[in-house]
Amino acid sequence: MAGRVEADARYYKLPYDVLIGRDSDVIEDYRLTKLPHIFIIGKDGTIRFSQKFATYDELKEELDRIVR
Repeated sequence: MAGRVEADARYYKLPYDVLIGRDSDVIEDYRLTKLPHIFIIGKDGTIRFSQKFATYDELKEELDRIVR
């Protein structure tokens, strides 16, 4: 699955990092209970948004709010 996600990220030229952590400490470190889980992390390292199974509209709305 990780290979597919990495290929999609390259294909769509995503301008942000995609963290794949099913078999790492990421799940424990971020206390994840469901995957996929979307985080928006500010330049200062703080979590600005965190949601399981966020829809496109929810993500867009939050990004618009943060950018304003």
